[in-house]
Amino acid sequence: MATDRAPDYNDKTDEAPVPPRPGIGRAPVLEPNEARQAATHHNVRYVLGFGVAGIVIIFVLVYVAFFGSGGPPSP
Repeated sequence: MATDRAPDYNDKTDEAPVPPRPGIGRAPVLEPNEARQAATHHNVRYVLGFGVAGIVIIFVLVYVAFFGSGGPPSP
């Protein structure tokens, strides 16, 4: 089964190398603390811990809701 391709499938227009822009030199070299995107405060570990604990509690509640009855009800 042959698949139809777009008419511009073999067009190499977008694959040409991009010349460097004038006026832009080398990228600045930064220390790890200077290059970091955001400050990592100590309360991040608490957010992670409460989130994981919350998910575990939700999973336990869902398990009890579906499988906690112990079997079919007796007549």
